[in-house]
Amino acid sequence: GAEESRLPRLKQLLVEAVARTEQELDLHQRVGVLIDQRYGQDALNEATGRGWWIGRPVEMPGSNPLEFEYGRSLGSQLQHWPAEHVVKCLVPFDPDGTPDARLEQETQLRTLYDAVLQSGHELLLEVIPPLNPHAAGTPGERVLRAMKRIYNLGIRPEWWKLAPLPAQDWAASDALIAARDPYCRGVVLLGLNAPFAELAEGFQAAARSASCRGFAVGRSLFLEPARAWLQGEVDDATLVTQAAQQFAELAGLWRQAREAHAQSNGVTA
Repeated sequence: GAEESRLPRLKQLLVEAVARTEQELDLHQRVGVLIDQRYGQDALNEATGRGWWIGRPVEMPGSNPLEFEYGRSLGSQLQHWPAEHVVKCLVPFDPDGTPDARLEQETQLRTLYDAVLQSGHELLLEVIPPLNPHAAGTPGERVLRAMKRIYNLGIRPEWWKLAPLPAQDWAASDALIAARDPYCRGVVLLGLNAPFAELAEGFQAAARSASCRGFAVGRSLFLEPARAWLQGEVDDATLVTQAAQQFAELAGLWRQAREAHAQSNGVTA
């Protein structure tokens, strides 16, 4: 029920929360943000140049088949992006879908990949197989089959963004990435507004992975503080404080999972 015009300011305040967490936890060059251009151009400007990892989405939210926010001009748009920005694209990709549906997604992914090859930007693919009660295998196995198909198309993203996987699927994804693209930068975990306890379980499984680099779970961090701010229940400073506290808490859970795994293997974290 809030005014849409307030969203750019909200995103700027969340950038402040990231900056505070970076300073308080000494996370220089170890933090990142995903920010859209439509409502977040001012936030993007403020985040750029800080040494952060910056992902910038190009897909139309909710589009399936995949559509790009810039339409057929995607390649020309990327030419104007700072080199440090990473092209992020969420694609619903069903390895068990009909040939026509897969062809549509695959054609769009090839268009995207050709564009980033031309512009020189890194690419992050967020792969989410649509719910299919008749599909064979577990959700994790379907993700792996989707990744294999994308590799078979000749597409090698620098980054993958995946839902938390069971430990055995992490081992399989590590092997797949190592075999198909040893230069891949790694995997970041998505959150889908999951509670912290559920995310912590996913962190523990991911701690065993050689390819998982961190998490990108915005709504789990800022949804409730943002709702309160948009409703006028808290001021700017309180929003920044609450979002930074959430970020710090989740970063702590990530560190705990990594340290526990390192100790169990006799390695100093």
